[in-house]
Amino acid sequence: MEETVRFVPKNASHLEARFLSEDGQRKYEEAVKQFRNERAREVLRIPREGSNLFKVLLLNQIGIRTATLPELDQIVQGNEGFLRGFYTDAPSVVLRSNGDGYEPNDYLAKCFARLIRKRKFREPVVINGLKLVEDNDSAYGLGFNRGKNFDFFEAPELSHENNGRKFITIDGRGMPVFDEKGTRTLYTRPDGLSGFCLSGGSDVDSGSGSLAVSYDSGRVVVVSAEGTLQKIKQGAQR
Repeated sequence: MEETVRFVPKNASHLEARFLSEDGQRKYEEAVKQFRNERAREVLRIPREGSNLFKVLLLNQIGIRTATLPELDQIVQGNEGFLRGFYTDAPSVVLRSNGDGYEPNDYLAKCFARLIRKRKFREPVVINGLKLVEDNDSAYGLGFNRGKNFDFFEAPELSHENNGRKFITIDGRGMPVFDEKGTRTLYTRPDGLSGFCLSGGSDVDSGSGSLAVSYDSGRVVVVSAEGTLQKIKQGAQR
């Protein structure tokens, strides 16, 4: 039985949100075949019930737009149970230093520092609008370039001193609004590079070093500008 939840988006635009469909997964798998690097194909070989940073970026590249962290928070606010037990990745990265002690990320962290022309970091930086490319020098077989709507901003909220802090909601940048009465938790790293996801408990997780990890509790949330109301579709796609 399919469940549909309707709510009014904060920006007053009309969107439809749902889990990645079987058709969307087929298009994704066809796109993966275009990569020549075997390591890249392995990292991207993610089933429909799974998610990592690379998958959501490739989906966006082939025209299947995935939800941003602020949009995911709107979904949680509209129906707390929809994503309970599932994690979902945002199409963004967080960079805290020019390099990473987690060796597979070190090369990419340095590449990102050059991409945003930043050598020293006072605060973590959130980077959006990325394009996925093959890179034989990367431990993942994949690298990043500036894509459509590329931008970045400093995010002091993601400093490691805030690791474990509680919050209730997320602001328009995707940053937690801290509140000691909150039931949701921020997880973040002291340095290096990480992805950015909403966990199964609606926590914000930017604390994992591995960019390629994927579990069967992962779900990709797809959004489109079609429809007269935002919809979140569930049921058979779980």
